[in-house]
Amino acid sequence: MKTPLIFTLAMTTQLLLSGQTAVAVVNETYQQELAKLDADAQHFIHAQDYVTADPNALTGDDFYSQKNFPLERLNSGSISLVDADLDPITRAVLLFETTEANLPHVRYRITYSMNASTEIPEARQDYVEVTRYNLGPSRRNDVLDYVPEAQVADPIEFGVGPNVSWRYVMAPMMGANSSLIYASRKEVTDVEAQATDCLGEFCLELIDPQGPDLVWKSLSPSIAEPVYNTTSNLELTRPARIVDELWANLSSSGDMDILPYKQEQPQYVFVVSWNTSGQDVTASALAQQSQVMDDSIAEIWLRRFEMPQMPVEFAEAYVYRR
Repeated sequence: MKTPLIFTLAMTTQLLLSGQTAVAVVNETYQQELAKLDADAQHFIHAQDYVTADPNALTGDDFYSQKNFPLERLNSGSISLVDADLDPITRAVLLFETTEANLPHVRYRITYSMNASTEIPEARQDYVEVTRYNLGPSRRNDVLDYVPEAQVADPIEFGVGPNVSWRYVMAPMMGANSSLIYASRKEVTDVEAQATDCLGEFCLELIDPQGPDLVWKSLSPSIAEPVYNTTSNLELTRPARIVDELWANLSSSGDMDILPYKQEQPQYVFVVSWNTSGQDVTASALAQQSQVMDDSIAEIWLRRFEMPQMPVEFAEAYVYRR
């Protein structure tokens, strides 16, 4: 028995309308999730005293220069940007180092959170805060406790400049893993810096944080060759590469768990103390993952220590659930 033509047309029309309705629902949900993400991003960027900056101005010729990238990579002729595959944390530190003046004695406190939609996981943003504390004045004051002022170098030799914090919002976009969407900046007072925790030590202290008293296991992490320059003028690895190594180890398991986003509790914290303590030039770094999707592990810690002409020390430790 043949199906009447009118019935067939009606069914076809109904199916088409159903498909269009489904697409419309998906599009509406996607737009709603994007709006939620943007509201969170605005809250992050417009935190107290932060002043917004033009993202395009931060990713111009100064960023894509030989200071950050080898000339052969900049002139490779590839249709992709040289930093297309960079993770948002490493890229944020490179952006910071491009914008702010170099200082010889600094401590970085870097926080990172991913904010991903539970409805549409492809809709996600990355929130990175990079705060650099100038420990030059503290270093000079420490020397003055033992050496007459006439024999101590001028303050400019120790580094003159404010404590500075930048916030960046990034997202995968147009073939890049971490396209910059929003940015803002503020200067941090010494009073605020002295009261801020850098994973166990106050951020202006000359003592480098070592992490909790746990069983630390030595690591030999492997990481891909960088597309950016990694060396500094003090024979130390530059902070961007140090953070890159820490992050590569934390995210080495492959697909990253979508952790709950909490505005006041970052998912990851990194502290890099760069030439801040002792008589020797050193770089000491610590990382904490405070949210872990595991039945037995509550926190993951990493630390890294470097001196010129010496092998880099790398170790990890776990805080177990009770």
